[in-house]
Amino acid sequence: MRICSILTSFTTGGAETLVENLSATFAARGHYASVLSLSDAAQVGNPANIEQQMRERLHQAGVDTQSLALENRRNIVTGTLAFRKALQSVKPDIIHSHTAGALPILALAAARVPVVLTHHNSRLSFPPRAYWMFDRIVSRYVAISEQCKLQTQHHARRPVHTILNAASPRFRASTARSAPARHPIILAVGTPSEQKDYATLVRAAAHLREAMQPLGRRPLIQIVGGGAWVESLRELIRKHGVVDIVEVTGARSDVDALMREADVLVNSSLWEGFPIAMIEASMSALPIIATDVAGNREMVTDDVSGLLIPPRDPRALARALVRVLNDAQLYRKLSVGSLAAAQRFSIEHCADEHLSLYREVTDESTPYHDQQVPTGQRDAA
Repeated sequence: MRICSILTSFTTGGAETLVENLSATFAARGHYASVLSLSDAAQVGNPANIEQQMRERLHQAGVDTQSLALENRRNIVTGTLAFRKALQSVKPDIIHSHTAGALPILALAAARVPVVLTHHNSRLSFPPRAYWMFDRIVSRYVAISEQCKLQTQHHARRPVHTILNAASPRFRASTARSAPARHPIILAVGTPSEQKDYATLVRAAAHLREAMQPLGRRPLIQIVGGGAWVESLRELIRKHGVVDIVEVTGARSDVDALMREADVLVNSSLWEGFPIAMIEASMSALPIIATDVAGNREMVTDDVSGLLIPPRDPRALARALVRVLNDAQLYRKLSVGSLAAAQRFSIEHCADEHLSLYREVTDESTPYHDQQVPTGQRDAA
């Protein structure tokens, strides 16, 4: 099968990580896998070196990559022409878009193959009425969580399939952790944004420092992610006087190594889809402290694999951290529970589910490269 996945750009987000892992798995199973990005990383404010590293990993896995290099993704004419050219070279049997922004130009490019859409969040980044147009392009929708499924079913009229996110096997730990380090590392992974609410984590840092200092312990909070909000986040850290306990690393391609060194993962988000960073943490046997919001609560079972806390509550976040870091018995219990929960999220099973869906959809259609297109239409395409 010839599978074409579409992203906004090559970067370190959850959708991009999933596409990379899935595409590599597809290629390893003998399928032709390609990944198209709408824009170069630099065109949308993402690090060019991360893009280069991601594309190189995909190439090594046998996956073709292209960037349409759209400076303005709303330029329908430029986007349509770029898509037509790319699709003529890729000749896919199925297109799986992981960004709704690709759908208008996909429609005008007359792809003539089934299109699947995954929206990777429990909140919409477009007006709900857009589903009226999506339904004319999309054959199936994929939901990454129960909340995402309910949201899509509410607005869309095409079938919705739930396929849970998954992470790379390189995160998989062999055993649970016994206790946190004396000077623990608290990890938060995700591009700084309003959604991630790192401001609450920064405010929690002072409370955490105050609680840990009498014990002679020096925790470090590492926020991993790049993008336009990084400098304002660093300014907030300076403003709250916690530069000694909080650092922003920028985008990193070695998150698996960072998780092996960390003691706890924190997710302070105001809303989520089904965060891959939390799956990676679970596979790494990290206890997880997360806000009690849709997406997170589907991943974390309170007091079993982690602790759920109210959003926008820095004191509650600090108390949860202190509780986990100061109680070795609780820490080990949550690590065991976190590692056990990870068994639901293998990339192999996720790939099986996607390939089954693709076969179902393509059985209802004719592959791109087998279609008989009249000469005039072929020239126009």
